[in-house]
Amino acid sequence: MEKLNILQISNRVPWPLNEGGTIGIYNYTKAFHSLGHKVTLYCLDGYKHNTPITEAKKELEKLATVLIHPIDTDLNFDDALKHLIKNKSYNVSRFYNRIFEQELIQLLTNQSFDIIQLEGTFVGPYIDTIRNNFNGLISVRMHNVEHEIWERLAKNTSNPLKKIYLNILAKQLKKYESNLIKKADTIVTVTHEDASKFKKLYPKGKFKTIPAGINLHTWRYTPSSTYHQWYHIGSMEWHANVEAVNWFVKEIHPLLQNEDEAYCLTIAGKGLPSNSFENIPQLNTIQNVPDAYEFVKSLDVCIVPLKSGSGIRLKILEAMAAGKLVISTTIGAQGIEYINQKHLLIADTPQEFLSIFQNIKQGKIDYVEIIKEARKLIEKKYATEALAKEKLAYYSRIMV
Repeated sequence: MEKLNILQISNRVPWPLNEGGTIGIYNYTKAFHSLGHKVTLYCLDGYKHNTPITEAKKELEKLATVLIHPIDTDLNFDDALKHLIKNKSYNVSRFYNRIFEQELIQLLTNQSFDIIQLEGTFVGPYIDTIRNNFNGLISVRMHNVEHEIWERLAKNTSNPLKKIYLNILAKQLKKYESNLIKKADTIVTVTHEDASKFKKLYPKGKFKTIPAGINLHTWRYTPSSTYHQWYHIGSMEWHANVEAVNWFVKEIHPLLQNEDEAYCLTIAGKGLPSNSFENIPQLNTIQNVPDAYEFVKSLDVCIVPLKSGSGIRLKILEAMAAGKLVISTTIGAQGIEYINQKHLLIADTPQEFLSIFQNIKQGKIDYVEIIKEARKLIEKKYATEALAKEKLAYYSRIMV
């Protein structure tokens, strides 16, 4: 394949590697670079993320030309109300910045690219500007079906006013995503389920499913030999993770505490309100994980208790690669080509989580064999460099 000049546009800086979205972007940037292509990474950076810019540039510039533009994405009540009245998606509009747009025009005027890959829904506000200033292939890589996440959040809330508001946000996002995918040359999803949902919105679109990938050099196989140290890792700035962790701590953690005093849960993630989980026995919290692999390596069982969500959970693929047993809800594990009880374990209720723990304890579940099969699955289907090759081969075929 000829060497390509690729521009990735992201609503976040893919550093540090402390949450699934940033890791997913970074892994493909690194894979494109490893395959010999030229990469430019143009990112928005929300003030609230407190990104270590100097460190981020130092690391990312090993792989790409890096441009970072700060932006205020904090919620503003007046702006939210105006968008509600106008029936426009405030979720998306927070990521529009006029200076970023002008700098993007200048970039496209001064440089020539073969492919522009937009990383998700929230850089959608720039697609018209890109189309007006660029004649090459425009791909939107959809990390999630965003409107589906909000639909599920609305369904799961018991507050009637909040339910109404969340449903409005979901409808606005659905309308926005429907229009966005019509403007791209191709839409790349991370799961077949997501592709089918977007196809319903735009049957004429060109869709390709390329899963999120794992760097097997980073995620070395270090299998656990016990099952007592459970963990959840994920940004608590994402509403679906907040919902999941609160449910697990309230409904499931007490059952496992009573079952075995050796059981312990560690919750880690950016934005974690550690004081919310103070004085809970057998529970530890970590706000900042400097090295995700070393953190995961030290523990035994990865839990993904999502009740809302979309796309694919990199934390599951990472845990499977590293030799950790994964216990997930059906929603948490969606998009992964797994077989329940062969590659991971599915639990959708507190009692199912408890039963799994009891069955492992009693030797009725061979978790060591599940760990082995999970690693084989990752090696076969989810190695990033092979997936990046597949993606670029697809782009090359449709670049006419």
